[in-house]
Amino acid sequence: MTELTINDIQGLVVLTTELVRKVGKKFLRANSQDAKKVTDLQINGRETKLAADKILEDQLIKGLKGVGFPILSEETGFIASEKFPNLLWVIDPLDGSYNFSRNLGPSMISVALWENNQPLFGVLFNLGTKQLSFGGPKIGAYVEDVLVHVSDRAEPGQATLCTGFPSRFPIGDSRAVEAFATTMSSFGKIRMIGSAAASLWLVATGAADVYAEHNIMFWDVAAGLALVNGAGGTFQIEGVDMSERVFSEPCTVVASNGKFDASVSMFDSVRGLV
Repeated sequence: MTELTINDIQGLVVLTTELVRKVGKKFLRANSQDAKKVTDLQINGRETKLAADKILEDQLIKGLKGVGFPILSEETGFIASEKFPNLLWVIDPLDGSYNFSRNLGPSMISVALWENNQPLFGVLFNLGTKQLSFGGPKIGAYVEDVLVHVSDRAEPGQATLCTGFPSRFPIGDSRAVEAFATTMSSFGKIRMIGSAAASLWLVATGAADVYAEHNIMFWDVAAGLALVNGAGGTFQIEGVDMSERVFSEPCTVVASNGKFDASVSMFDSVRGLV
């Protein structure tokens, strides 16, 4: 198998949505306070790892490994498969870990399948609302069984931008922070909710209009970008190359409803490129 047909994709969507929903509901039923236990602090304490991250990851990998595609997961890293080098499962078992640990905001199970640097589909399960969403460029985008679409706002001054300071953003560099603020200032409203997956879900459902982050990891955005694509939106990502197996470095990502001139170049001043 070198290229998946639409029937292949639809079959894999069914498999993945059933798995993600099952894993999410089982995790919530257990209602274990131990799952919120902090197991590690990384990047000078800015990256929180919970027991839940590994609990969820183990079940997701177990459910997907039999398909035979390579897997990239936040906790375990890359699991190779020479049979399907152009395909890749991308797993973030718990996007918004800190939100989950403090009941602070949205947190999501995130699973995507990519082919040759493009998403085929993504699946998100919101641990707060228990809603499952999925989408991709060939299948549309859905929240449960409701078809969703990006917004039609076209004026930046009337648009809502979802963004954030990822753990790897140089928050201590005042020049980078100032450049970031200047870049974001053209948008009417700015929201930071602590989950890239949830932010992209907002763009896909039309509640927000643009998502942009610098120094975010691929697994944080892989499923959400697929949903945005399926909902009629566009995206640009720098820092990922599946052919070279390059996805361990932070990315620069911009996704939108397609009505804006939004690209990763908006971060050039933050990256010191201008």
